[in-house]
Amino acid sequence: MQWLLDLDGVVWTLDTPIGGSVQAITRLKELGHQVRFVTNNSSLSRTQYIDKLARFGVTASHQEILTSAMAAATLVKEGERVLAIGELGLIEELENVGADLVVPKRLEDAEGLDTVVLGWYRQFGYADMSNACVAIRSGARFLATNADPSYPLERLVVPGTGALVAAVVTATGAQPIFAGKPEDPMVQLVRPLLADETIMVGDRLSTDGRFAARLGVEFGLVHSGVREEHDPDIPVSLQAGSLAAIVAMKVG
Repeated sequence: MQWLLDLDGVVWTLDTPIGGSVQAITRLKELGHQVRFVTNNSSLSRTQYIDKLARFGVTASHQEILTSAMAAATLVKEGERVLAIGELGLIEELENVGADLVVPKRLEDAEGLDTVVLGWYRQFGYADMSNACVAIRSGARFLATNADPSYPLERLVVPGTGALVAAVVTATGAQPIFAGKPEDPMVQLVRPLLADETIMVGDRLSTDGRFAARLGVEFGLVHSGVREEHDPDIPVSLQAGSLAAIVAMKVG
């Protein structure tokens, strides 16, 4: 059996593992289940995610990490002149596909670019928004890693990529192409990897639940991250307080 696991709000909150998540993942691997981590958080590189999981006692490979930055990079061609607004995870995936990453020194340098790609960026500021605005208004495509409006900390919730996207949309009037869950680029990235029996576990109906539905796999909803209103149009196979509880329900 294959498990597709969201990370933020499912395996950890910021730098703290959610109770029982590490033990649950370890048990799945010991039972021979395949585990992949599918996240809309574009900030970390795959190597950084592997290192973070290792700090918590979970062994993972590059093939087991699937991010919205990877999905966004599938939309970019080699040689495209790209304004990338994001952290290492996004930058590295765009470099991997041969994008020509442009860092404007003046606003005029943002004119005539091919594409703007916006991911979660905790240093996002007015200069970034201005560069994006100039590039998009001069004809650049507008891509965004994901639409998640918020990001869960241990006790609080802070703005996510979707909030940054909203600022650029307000400034430009342009609607982005989203790459992460539950959109087509992430579906196309993950679909070839599906096993005959697969379950997606996440904390958001709007992203993880819709993603599972589009893949045609089971969805396990956990209440350890962001809480969203119930949506009767999104099927939920299992729901519990944590990943550990979902695993216990599924494998005993």
